[in-house]
Amino acid sequence: MDWGIVGIVLLGLMVVVITFQALWIDAFKKKQKHSQELIRNLQMEQALLNQLRDRAENEDIRPLLERRASLIGRLMAAGISGDRELNEVILKEIESLVADREIFMRENLQLYERWQPAMISRLRECGLTDEEMEVCCLYAMGLNGKSIQQYTQDGRHY
Repeated sequence: MDWGIVGIVLLGLMVVVITFQALWIDAFKKKQKHSQELIRNLQMEQALLNQLRDRAENEDIRPLLERRASLIGRLMAAGISGDRELNEVILKEIESLVADREIFMRENLQLYERWQPAMISRLRECGLTDEEMEVCCLYAMGLNGKSIQQYTQDGRHY
């Protein structure tokens, strides 16, 4: 057996392993940075929801604000702790929250009326219907047209 060839093969394998390890570490760092950014965004949104809840004059909107703020807080806790069971519970609650499209979209519009009053006011000035404004709120949440079409099960293109 030629030990020189074995040494070259082992050296090559080490280079491959080190390269993949470096790529994995880079990917992990990017994912970690993205997760930290998401958590910061969720914290800001939770704080805003709590402020809106505290200032809400309409008692009907308070439970919606409290539910969303609580959900965001628990979502952050699951993300920070890595608790998969809590994550599953939260995902089921989110599925329940969005299951009834009509109620979710109406409640979402109510929340955006308090959260982004200038946006909703402008949409009303443009003559949009409540249904059209509900779709705009889905865009404001970050959904794209295809996702909105799938969620609303509407044949129209958004």
